[in-house]
Formats: sequence, C-alpha cells, structure tokens
Amino acid sequence: MPPMTALTLAEELLLVALNDQRGTLLPMRPYAMEVASAAALVMDLSLLGCIDTDHRSLTLISASATGNALLDDVLARIAADPGPHSPATWLQRLATVPDLQARIIDSLVQRGILQSVEKRLLWVFKTRVYPPTSGLEEREVLSRIMTLLNNDEIPEPRDALLVGLLSATKLLDELLSRPERHRLAARISQLTDLEELSRSMIRTIGELQMLLASANLGIA
Repeated sequence: MPPMTALTLAEELLLVALNDQRGTLLPMRPYAMEVASAAALVMDLSLLGCIDTDHRSLTLISASATGNALLDDVLARIAADPGPHSPATWLQRLATVPDLQARIIDSLVQRGILQSVEKRLLWVFKTRVYPPTSGLEEREVLSRIMTLLNNDEIPEPRDALLVGLLSATKLLDELLSRPERHRLAARISQLTDLEELSRSMIRTIGELQMLLASANLGIA
C-alpha cells in the first residue's frame, strides 16, 4: 500500500480528546483513552481490509504494510500471533502497550499538527504539553462530527465508528451541551448502532476499562 496521508481514527480521537489551551488530554475515566485508542487502531485495520472482526474473533486477512508506522506495528503483532483470539484480547494487549499514546502524539507532532512544548511545574519539574499548531485539523474533525449528528444522512462507516469511539469515551459529553445531548440522543444511538464493528467495540471498551481499572495495571 502507498504511505498513508489521511489521519487515522486514533489520531482524530486524540485531537478531539485534547484540551487546546493546556495541550493535555481532557480528564476521562481510567484507561478510557488507552482502550479506545486500541479500538481505533483495530477499526482502521478493519477499514483497510487487513483484518476482519466479529464479537467472537479477530482474523488476519492481509499483513501487507499500510504505510502508517503504528498501524503496521499493530498489524505485525497480529500477524505474529494470528490466534484465534477475540477482539477483546487484542484490545487489552494493545491498550497495555506502554508507549501507545506517546506514539500517536508523536505521529501528530511529526505531521506538524501538534507542537511539543516543554514546561516547568513549580519552576522545577519538567513536563511536555502538546498544543495544536493551527487547530485546523481538529476543527475539520469536529465540523464533520457535528454535521453528521445534525442530519439524518447515512454516514461513511469511518465517521460512524468515530462517533462510537467518542460515545464510548464520553467525549461527546464534552462536545455537546446537556440540551444538545438530549436532542441528539436518538441520532447518536442510531450512529453507534449502525456498524457491527462499532457495537462490539463499544461493549468491549466498557468491559476492558473496568477490567484494567480493577487490576490497577500500570499503563504509561
């Protein structure tokens, strides 16, 4: 495959989850972002025809390179242990990869979409934040989501999957006011239920969040 230029679902999810002013992720339930990012990577591979999934199994279709380094790494992991394994097994494995979030952020920095800025806490402790360079890409994603939520058209599968990820992580609650959530509840439900992949992943995301939190696994 040629090198990928479009943003992955994992990258779009992270952009929506980013607090633009702080350059850090919005507060979420424990492990919500890790598990949802893993699900986004699996969804991307499914859309590319590299894997096939249902609620019981994840099957390798093609190990051909996608042109995206992180997706290729995930694909190589699946190819090295084709199973059979359930999607939940792979989501748990990927969610506990220590540098997963860092690699998604780095890919956005390398694209010039985010900046890597060093700050000091209390003038002593160093930390890094990742404010957007222009915010153009995030605004495009948000505009696409809001347009989709406010019409009754059949969406592209990819956009329906993104809405499912935003619903599973409760990020839609950050994007919408309470009256908007009430008004759009039926449409959100319709979109998240549209794709079998979205339905199964949303269930798995919720289950794994609770599992990882109860196990208190250390995820960097």
